[in-house]
Amino acid sequence: MQIEAKNNRQVFLRRLNSNDLDHLFDYLQNLSFETKKRFGPHKFDRQSIIEFYDFNTNLGYVAHTLDTKEIIAYSIIKIGYLEHDAIRLQSYGMTLDINTDCTFAPSVADLWQSCGIGNNLFRFILSDLSTMEIERIILWGGVQMDNEIAVNYYKRNGFKTLGQFAYNGDNYDMIYEIPNKPSK
Repeated sequence: MQIEAKNNRQVFLRRLNSNDLDHLFDYLQNLSFETKKRFGPHKFDRQSIIEFYDFNTNLGYVAHTLDTKEIIAYSIIKIGYLEHDAIRLQSYGMTLDINTDCTFAPSVADLWQSCGIGNNLFRFILSDLSTMEIERIILWGGVQMDNEIAVNYYKRNGFKTLGQFAYNGDNYDMIYEIPNKPSK
């Protein structure tokens, strides 16, 4: 799907494929220290990326420029939930489902933040998930409370706060409930 970013550049949104791994590695290496410390679903080396996508439970999504093909945003959807988050999520009264829940981890290149890329990529992911049985999207490891830009991004996109927890600072657990799909 092609969009125009707020900086008037043309951007393409799509699922990650096996030909993207070198470009993804470059993208991850070029993130600032601050962005890297807030995004950590996998390590940033080539082998870890390859191993991360060896299983069918992880889906990658990218935004790249049309002219240079440079990846400028990267998001992950893990079908199911993170085992180490399960007890905490259940403490909010959630009944977790490995088939209808998924876990979400987004990132946007530093120079492309606030250009509308994250919002558009999330809508693209929602569209893709509509073809699956997914009903809820859980934030991967929550969001740091002091990351106001991210917290506002999630709220703007319809995520609701479940609760708070402490891990390397104070964090929110947030969830997005996918609206009911029309009957076929």
